[in-house]
Amino acid sequence: MNTPFRTMAGATLRRGTLAAALACASWSALAAVPQATVTPTATPGFGARAAFFGDADFVEQEVHLSGLARKFKGSGSLGSDGKWTATVVSSATPYNTMAIVRRPADPARFNGIVLVEWLNVSTGYPLDVDWGMAHEAILREGYAYVGVNVQKVGMQGVQKLKQFGDRYAAGSIPDDDISYDIFSQTAQALRDQSALLLGNLKPAKIIATGHSQSAMRLATYANAIQPLDQVYDGILIHGRGGIGTRIGAGDSLPSSYVVRADTKVPVFVLQSEMDVAFGPSTSKQPDGAKVRHWEVAGTSHADQYLLDNIGEVSGRDVGWTPPGCGSPYNASSFYMAENAAIHHLKNWVTAGTAPPVAPRMERDWLGFIKKDAHGNAVGGVRLPDLEVPIAKYSHANFTTGSLAFLDLFACVAGGNTTYFKADKLKTLYPTHADYVNKVKAAADAAVAKGYIRPADRDAAVKRAQAAAVPQ
Repeated sequence: MNTPFRTMAGATLRRGTLAAALACASWSALAAVPQATVTPTATPGFGARAAFFGDADFVEQEVHLSGLARKFKGSGSLGSDGKWTATVVSSATPYNTMAIVRRPADPARFNGIVLVEWLNVSTGYPLDVDWGMAHEAILREGYAYVGVNVQKVGMQGVQKLKQFGDRYAAGSIPDDDISYDIFSQTAQALRDQSALLLGNLKPAKIIATGHSQSAMRLATYANAIQPLDQVYDGILIHGRGGIGTRIGAGDSLPSSYVVRADTKVPVFVLQSEMDVAFGPSTSKQPDGAKVRHWEVAGTSHADQYLLDNIGEVSGRDVGWTPPGCGSPYNASSFYMAENAAIHHLKNWVTAGTAPPVAPRMERDWLGFIKKDAHGNAVGGVRLPDLEVPIAKYSHANFTTGSLAFLDLFACVAGGNTTYFKADKLKTLYPTHADYVNKVKAAADAAVAKGYIRPADRDAAVKRAQAAAVPQ
């Protein structure tokens, strides 16, 4: 079978002569983002989601990216303030990888913003976590989306899947030290080769996103690579841990660090309650002229909404669906806060309008997050779920069966929901109308504060109207 990966492999290797010339070039030439070769494919591949677009008139296709990637190394002090300097140490590592493109079919519906997700490979496969969280807003508000696999294990994962034959056989990412450059080359390709990636759409601004492991790498990217390459207009770091990932071989990072305060592009750090509970050092991130940090109370690293969405494709392509755990997954509406964060980033990069500063979660004298009388977190960004609670939303869960890594991960990261008993609901909300009116008020307040979008406000009210509260 003649796949795009196979046809690109020879061309990639022939670039060795160019790489040798680049190795002798000036540092400024090395620092320029190399051009990737972009090869669209005719059929959907791993992670295809067009079947779930509903009434949205979106186009989905897979593209293959290949080229020669640079490697970086930290230069000077890599301190906790994130003000790092990276230098190019090589520029001749061949790679072949895949990306998923989803975009409005009608240019009139395109809002000009392309979201580029650093696909998450914690499961061994490249999963589109931020799409899973924000897909309703992306489809509704006309963003274009590119999910790119930039890590070795992600490529190895799709190569193991027999249903795709040799589609990915020539894919190659030798090591993750080139992940930063593949990510830069993706944005550069969107600027220089938009017709191949986006058809008749022209991007006005490009925003990077990444969750969990990808968020930690994206934090390193924001501190060290973005200042060098300057290819993204904004960055959304979603669910980062306190630790970081190296720039290159031999680098030693501090035990914790923040996003640099002097970033030239807006950076939005969006954290769940679980993220700041397990990584309290991330709460040291200061808000600034170009940095915003939100901590969303009552939320988990993953949740029911996200795991259901991931399960749509992982069950089909990988044979994995979220397992049953000791208690229900966290059912809060964290996705609404991400929808709002993306909207704020859009306004920040296009009009210079900064997002609202939000309060942090409150902590006791031991440093633990304070809880209210219902067992829910105090402070932070508060969604209608927390302002008008029908449950305790937490992040303690466990598996009741399988000890396989993915099942353990889903149960731990998925958090839990402990619903209030009928007598407590009756005390809190004497009538159904009382409950609905309180949700309406809380949702209106959340919109006014900028924590949720109007469409999500309507969804929250509709859910309240359908809920059997009180029982």
